[in-house]
Amino acid sequence: MNPFIGYHLATSNNFPPYSQKLQEYWLAANGLFLRSHRRELEICLQLTQTQVAGLQPLEPYFRLKVPKVPSQAIAEIINAASINPQQEILFYLGVTNNQWWCHTPLQTASSTHVLSLESALNKNYTDSLVEMHSHGTLAAYPSSADNQEEKGKFRVFAIIGTLNTIPTIYTRIGIYNHFFDINPNQIFELPPQVKCSN
Repeated sequence: MNPFIGYHLATSNNFPPYSQKLQEYWLAANGLFLRSHRRELEICLQLTQTQVAGLQPLEPYFRLKVPKVPSQAIAEIINAASINPQQEILFYLGVTNNQWWCHTPLQTASSTHVLSLESALNKNYTDSLVEMHSHGTLAAYPSSADNQEEKGKFRVFAIIGTLNTIPTIYTRIGIYNHFFDINPNQIFELPPQVKCSN
C-alpha cells in the first residue's frame, strides 16, 4: 500500500469524499483521472482518454475555493518584474482569511534562472498556492529548468513574459509530477493590459 497515493475504480458517477492520500488515481469508463485537493483548491484532471467497459464515466473539474487573485496584485507584480526585465524575479502568493498576499523571497537571479534562498520550511513558501516568476522580455512559457524545479509540488505555477511589449501570463497546475495547462482566468483577475499566453 502506498501511503501517499490511492488507486480507485469508478463504479459510480459520484466521487466519494477525499481520502487522506495526497493524490488519487481513478480508472473510469472514459479514461484515467488524477484527483487531489488542498484547502484553497480541488481538482480532478484527465490523464488519458480510453474506453473501459463496466466502469462509469467521470468529469474533470477545477474548483478554486477562495477568491481569484485580484488584478491590482498582478499589476504590482508586473511593475516589480519590469524594473529589471533582464533578470528573473520570483513571487509566492497565498491566501489568509480570503485575502491574497504576495511575498518576494530573498533570491538569486539571472536572465534565465531564479532561485529562492529561503528555506522550503519557510511559512511564506509552505502556505503559498501560487508560485510566479518572470521571464523578462522572453515568452511566458516554462523552460526545461522550470519543469525540473517545479516537480514534486502541488500548486499553481505562473510565468510572466514579454514585459517589453504586451505582458503575457502563462499558468499551469502542478500535481506532484503531473503538469496541466490551465487558463489564467481560472485563478487570476487579469488587468486589461495583460494577455493570456495559454
